[in-house]
Amino acid sequence: MSSTEIYIRWQTIVRKLKNFPRLKTFFYFFELETGCRIIALFETLVSVMQICSIYHLANQSRPSVILPDPFWITKIERDGIINRMFLYHTNHHFLMALCLVTVLNSMLLLIGCKWGQQVCLFLWIYITVFTTLMTTINNTIRNLTFMQCLLIFPTFTLEAYFGVVVASLICKYHEKPKECNGDIEVLSSESEEL
Repeated sequence: MSSTEIYIRWQTIVRKLKNFPRLKTFFYFFELETGCRIIALFETLVSVMQICSIYHLANQSRPSVILPDPFWITKIERDGIINRMFLYHTNHHFLMALCLVTVLNSMLLLIGCKWGQQVCLFLWIYITVFTTLMTTINNTIRNLTFMQCLLIFPTFTLEAYFGVVVASLICKYHEKPKECNGDIEVLSSESEEL
C-alpha cells in the first residue's frame, strides 16, 4: 500500500466518524462533563459497597453465595494415590482487587473530564471493558444461576451506555481544538491588519 492509499483510507475513516451520531447530553438533563462525573461517582460508590460486602462475607465462618466453598476434583492415579485438586476457587482478594481497580478507574474518568485529558478517557474505556469482562467471567464460572443471567444484560447495557457517553465526550474534546485554532487564526489576522 502506498502512502496516498493510506491517507485516503484515513480520511474516509475520519469522515465516517464525523458523521457518526453522538450524544450531546447525559440522560437528557446533564452535560457530558457532568455526566462523566456522575458516572465516576456512581462507579466509586458501587465498588466501595462491593469491597465492604466482600470483606464482610470473607470474615464469616460459613461459605456464602459470593464466596462459596471451592469445587474439588478427586483424581485416583494408577498407583492408588488419591489427589484432590481445585476445579475453580474464587479468592476474595481477587474480587476486592477488581473493585479497587474500578475505584481507581473512576479517578481516571474524573481527571479526564475535569482537565480534558483524552488519554485518561481512553484508558477509562479500556479498563472498564477489562474489569466488566473479568467480573462477568468470574461470576459466570463461579455460580451460573438464572438470576446471574438476568443481571448480565442490564450490566452490559449500563456499561455500554457509560462507554458511549465517555466516547461522545472524547469526540467533543477532539473537535474543540479545531474551534480554538479558528479563533487564533482570526485574532492573528486581525493583528496583522493593524
